[in-house]
Amino acid sequence: MTPRHALLLLVTFAVLVLACGTSSGGGGGGGETVIVVGIQGEEVASSIQAVHYTVKVPGQPDIDKTVDVGKLPIEEPVTAGADLAAQIEVKVVGLIGTQTVAIERLASTHFVAQKKMLLRVRLEARCEADLSRGAPSLPPCVAPQTCIGAVCADAAVPPGALEAYGPNWPPNAPDVCKPAGHGAATVLLGTGQQDFLPVTDGQTVKLEKGPQGGHHVWTAVRMRNLKQSGATTTVSAVQPGTGLTVPPTGVVFTYSPDEGGYCKLFGITFRLDSPSDLAFYKNFLGKPLDVTVTVKDASGDTASAMGHLNIAPLLVCLPSDTDPLCAK
Repeated sequence: MTPRHALLLLVTFAVLVLACGTSSGGGGGGGETVIVVGIQGEEVASSIQAVHYTVKVPGQPDIDKTVDVGKLPIEEPVTAGADLAAQIEVKVVGLIGTQTVAIERLASTHFVAQKKMLLRVRLEARCEADLSRGAPSLPPCVAPQTCIGAVCADAAVPPGALEAYGPNWPPNAPDVCKPAGHGAATVLLGTGQQDFLPVTDGQTVKLEKGPQGGHHVWTAVRMRNLKQSGATTTVSAVQPGTGLTVPPTGVVFTYSPDEGGYCKLFGITFRLDSPSDLAFYKNFLGKPLDVTVTVKDASGDTASAMGHLNIAPLLVCLPSDTDPLCAK
């Protein structure tokens, strides 16, 4: 092989490598450009029998399917063609039998170059047809509006509002506490019966004697980037030095929006009692206690926080209580 032929072969190989490295469906750059249409309807699964949906993209064959409601949630991936600006139009109806439309939802969006994004389409009970008077009467929304949260709203979802696709998308819908594009989960431990009050390291908290004879401290939580509803909040504690543990308290309560992008939960009664030892709470009076709060949401995301606290030496009691351990 002559030097000229070798140089020509090297140049040809470089051109092929460059072409392969820059070629990609839907815009190039090495990342796939896909919209996954995610259809879910947990709220209406018991009132409909089937779901019919269409997905339309100019220049591509329409997707037109009817599936049993038991197949929810449904994923329908759509890969971008040559036109990244093409609009994706989705129509989903919930059917009673094979023809009666009980609920309808529209959605539309555009591709995001080199990204795999989720277009979430939820069938909501608040948008179901009124079947009480014979013929079904759907909420009076006219395209391009659709029923969302019992009101007519724009069916278009801006590309910037799409969620990044993840395999755990069904239970991980964005909300006020865990928005789309959220960061790492954060949890803060606090106290308070009526509101969240932050605690400081080494702070003394009071053990309250309840009217039914239990002994508890009021705990509160602030969190960010965890689900507002359906999250399990667990409070546990251990006495440093002795390793004595307190039976954990778990609750599933809805959080309230708070400032700074946080959400809060307060008024959690964390009992320092033992069913087998009525005097168990006395082990903690006037002594340190490491309290941990853990929040785990339906998607499996979890965060914890621990506070090094001290339990006051005397109880908070009702004025009529004559227990000598009650603070006067």
